Order: sequence, then C-alpha cells, then structure tokens
Amino acid sequence: MNQRGLPFLNIGPARESAIQVVRRGFLATVSGDVIELGAGDGKSLPYYPYQNLHTLTLVDQRFSKAARSFEIPKVPVTFVRRKLDDLPFAGNSFDYACLFFALSSTNEPYRVLAALRHTLRPSGRIFFIDYLRPTGPAALLYDSVSLFHRITTRGISLNRNITSMLEVSGFRLLSSERYGNFFVYGEAERI
Repeated sequence: MNQRGLPFLNIGPARESAIQVVRRGFLATVSGDVIELGAGDGKSLPYYPYQNLHTLTLVDQRFSKAARSFEIPKVPVTFVRRKLDDLPFAGNSFDYACLFFALSSTNEPYRVLAALRHTLRPSGRIFFIDYLRPTGPAALLYDSVSLFHRITTRGISLNRNITSMLEVSGFRLLSSERYGNFFVYGEAERI
C-alpha cells in the first residue's frame, strides 16, 4: 500500500525509491531554518543535512512511531501537531519549506500556501513532490478515481495542479519535472 492508502495506485518499490532519491537531493541543499509540512511519516528525517540546520520544524496532525523515535543530531527540532493551514509561526520565520505529498492531502491547499508564504522569509524556497493529474486518456479515469478518493478521505485530492497553485499563491516556480504520469516535483521561491 502506498503512503496515502490507495492500494490500487500502489507506487511500488521502484517508484518509491526514485521519489526518495528526489527527496534526498532536495534535502541535501537545505540550510538555516527549515519547515516540513505533512512530515508525519518521518521519511525525510534520515536525509536532512543536520550540520547545516539552525532549526527543523515538522508539522502534521499525527506523527508515526518512526518519526517520533528517530534520533536527531544536535539540532533544535520541533514537532507541531496541527492542521497544515493553521501554522502558529511569526512571519519570515523559515528559509526553506518542504512539501512532500502535503498539498494533495489537505482540504485547503490555498490556505496552506498562504500560511506558508507568511512564514517563509523573502526569497524562501519550497521543495515539493506531489501527485499530478496525468495527461492523455488516463486523465479522465484518474479524475474519477480522485473524486471517489476525495469523497472517501474527506478531501485528499490526487489531481491538483500543484505548480499552478504555487504560482497563484505568490511563489515563482524555479523548476518543475514530471515523474512518470502521476507525480510532479520541483522548486519554487517566495516572491
């Protein structure tokens, strides 16, 4: 089963491994004060360059046992249990934000992005990986599956246009790549 509970869309070990390679590449470049939204699974924790971090803030409604028990080197780490669109931080608090499957898993993605824009410093960077609406004939089938999934999961959407959402929310897209027909990853900065 994949990370969002869809056995019929199992991403499999090869894709999971490729996504982890992208995640690892993004995280190798972060420094300063970093926030990760949707960090409850703890999958990013082994890849942060802790020697380059001032602080690490992880936000999700729940944290897995693996996330809670991960031994984090001597860096102040804060686990914040709350909805992603309700960030309790002052403006200009973070240099980097990591959104790994976070925007597809919230009912209010534009509120999440507005809250994130507020907390990022000017020119702060976002790294993202998320689901993507496929192109071609598969798109209509995927829309049907996504609609069913959105109803049964109370809002998780697999076919949002993440890059457009970032652009209309006050971020400049620096890079964006498709992985296969179902995922998108890239980098954006606060403008």
